[in-house]
Amino acid sequence: VSDDLITSYLQTDYQTFIHNDPISLRINHYSPQLAHLLKTAQQPYGAIISAYNPRSQLQNDENNARAHQLLRDYLSNRNYSIAASLHKDPLGKWPIEKGFFVIGLYLENACSIGQQFNQNAIVWIGNDAIPGLILLN
Repeated sequence: VSDDLITSYLQTDYQTFIHNDPISLRINHYSPQLAHLLKTAQQPYGAIISAYNPRSQLQNDENNARAHQLLRDYLSNRNYSIAASLHKDPLGKWPIEKGFFVIGLYLENACSIGQQFNQNAIVWIGNDAIPGLILLN
């Protein structure tokens, strides 16, 4: 994973939507809204995972939509609690990506799912409510 790609991950605005209310998250930045959400859900951790643009190779809308649906099905079939997420590069180098915020997902499981969907990284949130970048390669 290149330094430029890591910089893009670190600058991305990760938004998740809980009851239609957006929560904006940044890597290595504490989020009081996220802390409240995790406390209310009685879950100390979660992850943000996407299936868009595997291995950071830009895909067309159709391929990304198909991969996103496969990820949704995978998570739903395992009864994970999910919320929609959008990942926006403020510099516009990368198009907006869709993903999921998965509440209560163990780090090992989150990494495994990210790898199954050929992602270079996931966002992991521990009980400190500070999203962290986890590189998978």
